[in-house]
Amino acid sequence: MKLLPEARKAHKLWSVRLAILSTLIFALHDVLPHWEGLLPEWAYTVLASVVGIAGAIARLVPQKAIDEYIRSRLQ
Repeated sequence: MKLLPEARKAHKLWSVRLAILSTLIFALHDVLPHWEGLLPEWAYTVLASVVGIAGAIARLVPQKAIDEYIRSRLQ
């Protein structure tokens, strides 16, 4: 398996950042009962859903880190 040349800039992409955030939110599910008084379960569900959908949308939108890299390679 070979990585894309742009892989080094992946941490700058919003789609990657949101995917990481979505993973962290999912990991928090196990500690949610300890936060019962602070965060209602419906809020956790909404937050997880919004971040997941935003990550999918961000993947479809041109992202500056990759666009700049591609332009610099074409010149």
